[in-house]
Amino acid sequence: MKTIHLNITLAAASAITLAACDQPAKEWTAAQDTAVCADRNGTRVPDAQCQAQSQNHHIGAGVGTAFLWYYLGRNSAIPYYGERLRGGSFTRTPGATYFHAPVRTAMTRSAAISRGGFGSSARSFGSFGE
Repeated sequence: MKTIHLNITLAAASAITLAACDQPAKEWTAAQDTAVCADRNGTRVPDAQCQAQSQNHHIGAGVGTAFLWYYLGRNSAIPYYGERLRGGSFTRTPGATYFHAPVRTAMTRSAAISRGGFGSSARSFGSFGE
């Protein structure tokens, strides 16, 4: 009887482990008005792309270049690199102050998924490497 119980326990543990590894990546939400860099197709790219083209070295520069700042309001979803931007605009709201997205959002969805579950994150016990 112990063998049957052990097999069922191992099967349940395996199912839980596999389910945890297949969980969708966490979505990030802007806590304040946020500017992220995008290509002309509206896909998020690293902010360094816009900063490299910025002559004034401040958020808002980059007009007329291959990369543009995309402005998201507070509580907007911050997409991962390579994903389509939505819910914001390439035009700044007059008088608004925009901040860069938090460093923890600077990743692709596949990187976010690989950080979840019981893989490499088990060594740091839930830390996202901040």
